[in-house]
Amino acid sequence: MYQHQLMPGPEIFGILAAILFIVGYLSYIIYYAFGLYHLNPFNKIKKITRDEEYYLRTHFPIYASLPERFKEKFEKRLAWFRCRKKFVFYGGVEKEHEITLLLSATASLLTLGLSNYRMLRSVLRVVIYPSQYYSRIKKQHHLGEYNPGLKTLVFSAESLKEGFNVPDDNLNLAMHEFAHALSFESFRKNTWEARKFRYGFRKIGKMLKDEDFIKKLDTSNYFRAYGKTNIHEFFSVLVESYVESPSEFKKEFPKLYRIVRNMLNFDFYEPSWELRIKT
Repeated sequence: MYQHQLMPGPEIFGILAAILFIVGYLSYIIYYAFGLYHLNPFNKIKKITRDEEYYLRTHFPIYASLPERFKEKFEKRLAWFRCRKKFVFYGGVEKEHEITLLLSATASLLTLGLSNYRMLRSVLRVVIYPSQYYSRIKKQHHLGEYNPGLKTLVFSAESLKEGFNVPDDNLNLAMHEFAHALSFESFRKNTWEARKFRYGFRKIGKMLKDEDFIKKLDTSNYFRAYGKTNIHEFFSVLVESYVESPSEFKKEFPKLYRIVRNMLNFDFYEPSWELRIKT
């Protein structure tokens, strides 16, 4: 007596397809979770090299002035940022590696006093064009911008480099746009650190409504006029000055200086100032 061999029906193939889909989806979730918690084994973080250290000393001079106990932290965070953020170059930008290094160094520097340095809620991508570019969102040409909706920073490589050519002119495109991103990050979190940042932001807002303070701003000419656009631009201008000419900032506007210092939890004029930071 012959026994008929049963052939797998379409239901079996459907079940197998569903299982493969579930396994694939779970693998993606696990991969994403590893990345989210900074343990992604497929994307190893590379330490900065000696050549990169030398480049930073010559093109990012504030790095050389950091106390040794902070340099290691700075380098670690720089390496994390450039590894975990997506850098996109358009139009044949030259020296991509150096630009990536400078931008990652900027992010590391501005968050050196903060425990939240990963900017997960504010920055996913960094886009770089050779020179000024046309923003489809704002319908005009730009040198740099921060798009909170897309969590993207955009820069002109030409203007970016100019910002680092003169380290004390209070004009640094990278510092300016990263300050915008940092503000967005702090306004989306409810940690003690973020609340302290927002408290400082409110204090700055009150100062901008004080007539005597406005008069002092007008007569000093220390901060560039673009900062008067709105409080967000003013804060970014403050950060540029706070990093590039801290001694003059402290002398001209001591109260405002203390507010920014408390927001960033780091003093570029006196790095020995108590740094309340979690490693």
